[in-house]
Amino acid sequence: MTARSVVEATGWSTSRQSQIEKSLTVRLDDGDVALLAGLFRFPAAFFSSEPRTRITANELLFRAPKSMTLGEQEFLATFASLAGDFLGELDGRSKLPPVKVPTVSPDELAHSSITVAAARLREAMGLEPDEPLDDLMYEAERLGAPVIVRRRVAGEWESEFAATGGRSRDERHLGYSSWVGRLRDRPLLVLRDSDSWERTRFTVAHELGHLVLHSHAYCSVSAADELEANRFATELLAPAGVIAGELPRVMSLLNLRPLKAKWGLSLGSLIMHLRDSGLIAPDRAKMLTTQLHSRINPDTGHTWGMTEPGWADRVPERPRLLRKWVERCYGGASVRMLSARDSMIYPADVLDWFLATQRPAPAAEHNPVAASVGHGRTAAPPADGGSQVIRLDDFRKGRPS
Repeated sequence: MTARSVVEATGWSTSRQSQIEKSLTVRLDDGDVALLAGLFRFPAAFFSSEPRTRITANELLFRAPKSMTLGEQEFLATFASLAGDFLGELDGRSKLPPVKVPTVSPDELAHSSITVAAARLREAMGLEPDEPLDDLMYEAERLGAPVIVRRRVAGEWESEFAATGGRSRDERHLGYSSWVGRLRDRPLLVLRDSDSWERTRFTVAHELGHLVLHSHAYCSVSAADELEANRFATELLAPAGVIAGELPRVMSLLNLRPLKAKWGLSLGSLIMHLRDSGLIAPDRAKMLTTQLHSRINPDTGHTWGMTEPGWADRVPERPRLLRKWVERCYGGASVRMLSARDSMIYPADVLDWFLATQRPAPAAEHNPVAASVGHGRTAAPPADGGSQVIRLDDFRKGRPS
């Protein structure tokens, strides 16, 4: 929604609109608050709450594609701010895992290497140098870095992307990261929903690279920073010093498939990693890349560059931390239940964005309680046939039953 459309909907003058936008606080009467609540579809209590996180587009560890408008970049920053405030509220109720993501200053990086930085993060995860990463999202969240995988389906809360025609509507970025909270002390990763397990893992590793390498940057990341994050991602997933002893004698796409399966990265990323690490010559890497984008996968009809062999061998990783903490703090993760609480300042649409792709607890995998609007399922009753009755008024007010 643009400033002009807000002026037209509220009947305010442009000068008043500008004053409200620039002020840290502003006094509004009940009628104006109700008007804004209806216009933006947020509970009225949201407009009197104090924000903990104020992220600007320039603070995102993210390099926007040229096709992305400033409004779209600001939308991503606003989403990170809302998520940061929601995490802060959860942390106030029950402490989130402590942050153990190591960061590297520019001076340290100048006297060290990306390989060393990736090894430090693997060490923080408790991994041996020759140990493949099983579930990267789980490891990131275990280090105190929540992950949100944001989906886009018809009927969801409108964003700048939905209001924009053309290619930008597809949100061509894969993800971004930021430090959130009043003190900017909590890392956050936000990914676009993807059906590709290879792309999902690489994006998580890439954003972890930004958090480790570029957290001391004072503006948006550069093209060189993006290349560093790519290099970090492949080294994190498959340490070059280890895979050097596992390379096939005859370098071919088929012979590289066992490495892809073991270390969990795409053939395209693996080829790039081998080239950047000096394990294969640039001309050999170019030849393999050309083959990758010319061979056709008979199962999909697309080139291997789009759907590589093994593209369906795994399911894309999904986060767990946010849903786990919501369940811990509120006793459940149903969006309908959460939005019914008197103290909840976020609308159901935003809560659904936070929680829709969060996976349930392992014990509930076969019959989870849905956390998504419009997809309600109920959990199986207890084995003893018992049930618990909760008074709705008590739940809304946050009182124990």
